[in-house]
Amino acid sequence: VTIVEDREVRCDVLKAGASDFLNRPLDVAESQARLRNLLRLREQQRQLRERADWLEEQVRRATERIAERERETLLRLARAGEYRDEETGNHILRMARYSRLIAEAMGEHPDFCDELEQAAPMHDIGKIGIPDRVLLKPGRLTETEFDIMKEHARIGHEILSGSPSSYLQLGAEIALNHHERYDGTGYPQGLTGEEIPLAARIVAVADVFDALTSRRPYKEPWSLERAFDYLRQARGTHFDPACVDAFLACEERVREIAERYRDPDDVRAPLHELMQRADEKEMAVPATDKTDENQDEQQQRD
Repeated sequence: VTIVEDREVRCDVLKAGASDFLNRPLDVAESQARLRNLLRLREQQRQLRERADWLEEQVRRATERIAERERETLLRLARAGEYRDEETGNHILRMARYSRLIAEAMGEHPDFCDELEQAAPMHDIGKIGIPDRVLLKPGRLTETEFDIMKEHARIGHEILSGSPSSYLQLGAEIALNHHERYDGTGYPQGLTGEEIPLAARIVAVADVFDALTSRRPYKEPWSLERAFDYLRQARGTHFDPACVDAFLACEERVREIAERYRDPDDVRAPLHELMQRADEKEMAVPATDKTDENQDEQQQRD
């Protein structure tokens, strides 16, 4: 506020940020009117700020609702693929949390960790395109059947690719590459080392670990200790050493996740069992541990 009459000074004052100025001699009525206008302007600015803050909050909430619906849709999509296979119970929940655990332990960005947790359950969505005679076959697959089974990686990629959703884009990358092996002996492209996308290298560890420690119609679950030992043995061949080390460094949290999302004791795969009973009506499911002889079969399927 200035009360000088010099034009240049008044211009400089306005340029400096003054909202108004007073001239000499002071006029009380004019001064009161100017003050009222300034107060009204300040109140309008306050209301605009409050309105902007309210709108920002509404946008944030709407965005959260959209993201939550997208995550829910992705989870349902993952479950759709799971119901066609022998994987039941909380497998996709555990492996998703294992995947996030590994990413966090490796120091990855929180946004990547969140997207990985949401995208990981879609790794086997391509199995919905595999014929039942192969997908639900009791026992070991033939070479031809295994070639058919391996196509689920490409099918999953085709289902998920082309979407603007970052979750689906990452899901497509995982679906295509989660069966690649660090030493180049995996499929479908035979990638080696860091040629394999990081998300797929992480999911490979999480998925296999949970598959080993889960009950299947053709095997009993491994103990966590035995599965940890397997990861150590396969470090640098099947799995990225950095991913294995990160996972093993979080052993206590792994145990917490395994216990929190533990499957019910009676979890089964109805479709698989129906298929097995149809082919082998008089064969009972053995009670003894057959994990050693079924490990290769599990590698075919998981």
